[in-house]
Amino acid sequence: MNAYKSFAVTVTGGSHIKHGKGCEDFSFKHEDSGASIVVVADGHGEDNCFRSARGAALAVACAAKAMQEFVELYKSNFSSGRLRKKMLPSHDDLDKAVRDLVKHIIALWQAKVEENYAARPFTTEELEKADDKHRKKFEAGNGLNRAYGTTLLAAAITPHYWFGFHIGDGRLTALYPDGTCDQPVPWDEKCYLNVTTSICDDDAFDRTRCYFSLHEEKPPPVAVFLCSDGIDDNYPVDENEKYLYKLYRTIALTFSEDGFESTCKQLKDLLNSFATKGKGDDTSIAGFINMETLKKAVPAWKKQIIKEELSVEKAPAGSFINDVKKGPLIRLW
Repeated sequence: MNAYKSFAVTVTGGSHIKHGKGCEDFSFKHEDSGASIVVVADGHGEDNCFRSARGAALAVACAAKAMQEFVELYKSNFSSGRLRKKMLPSHDDLDKAVRDLVKHIIALWQAKVEENYAARPFTTEELEKADDKHRKKFEAGNGLNRAYGTTLLAAAITPHYWFGFHIGDGRLTALYPDGTCDQPVPWDEKCYLNVTTSICDDDAFDRTRCYFSLHEEKPPPVAVFLCSDGIDDNYPVDENEKYLYKLYRTIALTFSEDGFESTCKQLKDLLNSFATKGKGDDTSIAGFINMETLKKAVPAWKKQIIKEELSVEKAPAGSFINDVKKGPLIRLW
């Protein structure tokens, strides 16, 4: 049985509301007895990507569908009647299968983009948003998927394994029972400040970073969090991981103290704070958490947060980091 509960929240950025732009972030959650799956996509806000909101929605839909099919396909390999080790797929087999899954998702997305364009060719008003170089390419029918550009970040966990993959910026963070955290999906060095790789790039598959782990080889995380850059861009670049780790441990502890449903409601308030007081970008967070294992991890996590408290207090006075700490959205230990 799947022990993880999933969540996904997306809010429109304050700057998007101010300038009359719609939300270009999308998130998705799914859970059943076989798996928990979460997906986040962040459409590019640049003028050349004038259909990025649609591109992000299509990316989430393609990933969600393909990941559910993937889990179902391999479900029989781990059924009670086939648990003899020699009959199980190897780590390398499944790692390769995840990479094939990503290739399939990118191909699905490209096909859906072509379908969308065929049904709704670019309008004059849309083309006027693009710079001369891209407008000429679009009018010639070239590079059309650029207009739909988006990042894509996803993870899934089953009773036997978990995996994640990432195209572009944003972050995937895993929390473990001993209070440690890591970002198992390698960071793409091409992503810096407002520059990001994208599912619309010609080398999107080559730029995709993946992670796969069998529970029998390494204990699974207590929780996994995915976020768009509407969250991590609010923290100092050189200390990004430190602040994200503290934030996610705090959210996990709130799940433990206040329960799953209450914390999901608080997450909406927290994201609204990021979207208005922070960078002002569209903001998404999604993830899955094992509530039973979490209870056992609480003592270690509280000690970990107390140990780091002094370093976080050094954030500049009046900064957004301190504003969140003083707010009622998520209690900090």
